[in-house]
Amino acid sequence: MHISGFMSNREIEHVIKVSEGKWETSKIYPNGEAYVDTNIRISEMAPVPRKDPITKGIARRAKKLQGWRGNSTFIEGMKAQRYGVNGFFAWHEDYDGRMDLGNRVTTFMVYLNDDFTGGGTNFPLLKRPDDPKWCDIIECEDEEYPGVTFKPIKGAAVFWENMYPNGSFHPDVRHASLPVNSGQKLGLNIFAWDKKWSKPQ
Repeated sequence: MHISGFMSNREIEHVIKVSEGKWETSKIYPNGEAYVDTNIRISEMAPVPRKDPITKGIARRAKKLQGWRGNSTFIEGMKAQRYGVNGFFAWHEDYDGRMDLGNRVTTFMVYLNDDFTGGGTNFPLLKRPDDPKWCDIIECEDEEYPGVTFKPIKGAAVFWENMYPNGSFHPDVRHASLPVNSGQKLGLNIFAWDKKWSKPQ
């Protein structure tokens, strides 16, 4: 799902401001251990304060958009993301396939700027729509990557469910942050965790 105007300019400026001085090299967690692997991910992240009134409002909005979920689902601590030239995050899923109880059930990827080139969000297993109206938000011409690539549009969010309704993992949500060709990409990750999710038998 593509959501135009998910965040206002004021909210974007605030998130960027509260991220200053907190940036650190992004890590990967394939086996529960955190480490840097520049073959998979080149970026920086900064934790966003939970109790800040503006960021609390963003989290409430993200939860409200998932009103069908019960009290067992909560918004994780949000993290700002920064990608320089050649920065990327290779194809991956946001859920943890090792978990039996509790998991990351939904994802919002919010774009905090769009004054850069490259850096789209690619879903290689999704079928690209034929209707040209989609070309406002996805790449339609000279697209070198398979599937669907969402264009970075300031303030917009891409939202997806990581599981099917029965709780099984959704393979089509595999995605990547494509390399930045010029400029600097800023984003905000908002994840929802369901502590009562359990792996289907």
